[in-house]
Amino acid sequence: MTLAGAVDIDARTMLRLALVPGAVWLASLAARRWGHAVSGYLGGLPMIGGPITLYLALDYGPRFAARSATFTLAVILGQAAHLLAFSHAGRFARWPLALAAGWASFLAVALVVVRFDPAPAMALALAVGGLACAWLWLPHARGASPPPAIPRAELRLRLAAAFVLAAAILAAARAFGPVVSGVMLSVPVTGSIMPPFTLALYGPDALARLMRGFVVGLSGFTAFFFALAAGLPALGIAAGFGTAIAAALAAVFTVAHLARRGAKP
Repeated sequence: MTLAGAVDIDARTMLRLALVPGAVWLASLAARRWGHAVSGYLGGLPMIGGPITLYLALDYGPRFAARSATFTLAVILGQAAHLLAFSHAGRFARWPLALAAGWASFLAVALVVVRFDPAPAMALALAVGGLACAWLWLPHARGASPPPAIPRAELRLRLAAAFVLAAAILAAARAFGPVVSGVMLSVPVTGSIMPPFTLALYGPDALARLMRGFVVGLSGFTAFFFALAAGLPALGIAAGFGTAIAAALAAVFTVAHLARRGAKP
């Protein structure tokens, strides 16, 4: 390989990695305007996982990306456990203990899930069951709370975490294959950055709104990765990702509408 070729590959990789925190930055700006719940919607959506899975499909093929998406989908159950543990711990403890409880719950569930080899339908059942339990058992906000200001420190942490996760997953895909990369795509990155700041700066009621917003956003995350897991090998990359994006937006719109009406998603 020539030096010019190596430089081209490095430049392409850096561009891919830069696009991921760029998407998180845009979502953070939107959250400043529309509040904690919308911040949760955007935090739950595949703003990080979507672009990274596209890179996996381009580099390793649709079947690799579909298998990775299946494990990402199944481990959403772990994200639901993280939300529940963090929210309830945050009612009586400071954010470090709440974050530790959330991560312990996520890891415990993820370690169980990876022992199986779920089909897309089973992975969907695990994800939907987890999100339904989260919606039922998450604390409710008791009063009004101001919209998030998103301090510069938090925004920088979001962008840095997104960049590091993208780099780690792309490296893990080459070294360990689709199972590890799929699980890593479900790691609660935004769920580990936004809730601690929200709890510390705005209190448990704002945290409750944020976490319920996450459940709505994760409904789109679920639809997105199920569409990829089930349809990507047959549809191909362009049609598969187009279908997944449409499914994610439809799911978020529907669940948000039901949530506003007071119904159970």
